[in-house]
Amino acid sequence: MSNPSVILQRVARHFADVIPQADADAQHSRWKAGIGPFEEENQIEMILDELEADRAGDIQTEVPYPGSQQRCDLLVETDGVRLPIEAKLLRFRLDNGNIDPNMYKSVFSPFPERSLSSMLTDARKLVDSGFDQPTGLLGLYYEKNNEEYEQLRAETIAEKFQRDVSYWYDIDVEIAAIEPFDGLQHPHHQHGAVIIWLLSGD
Repeated sequence: MSNPSVILQRVARHFADVIPQADADAQHSRWKAGIGPFEEENQIEMILDELEADRAGDIQTEVPYPGSQQRCDLLVETDGVRLPIEAKLLRFRLDNGNIDPNMYKSVFSPFPERSLSSMLTDARKLVDSGFDQPTGLLGLYYEKNNEEYEQLRAETIAEKFQRDVSYWYDIDVEIAAIEPFDGLQHPHHQHGAVIIWLLSGD
């Protein structure tokens, strides 16, 4: 049986490997060319379409939560391990390069009654879900060229999210992988990283 952290590292590496391929043909009707401006569901679909069969065959999408109408973005099943994973965009810049005023709360808000699901509330949801533990969170992070805010670097975001999960919830969390990618088309979403965290129950 494989180590869950190793499985998540492999998912992050495979995603990061194929994002430039998915980006090459990504054309949006409203925004500039590239995968970066697309919404989360579209990006996940485009990435999975690029994965070779031996790498994507063990990944299911939109898997129902136990006893619930809610659906989990990804379920990786390999080597006797089933790992449910929620995915979120970590894209703090708009198509024009300006800061997206809504992205911060969609990642870091701990208040589910005041917003739709954030990545932080997804951590609590996964641990309380009835899925076998551990579980994972995957962030598709895009960084502006010459980003002036050091706080918006992949490593810094990964560490802050880890601290926030520990601060708000009694959940063990570790950064399993930060896999960079670059060479993308979009002027403000040219590079970034796939970040994955491993979550354990209370």
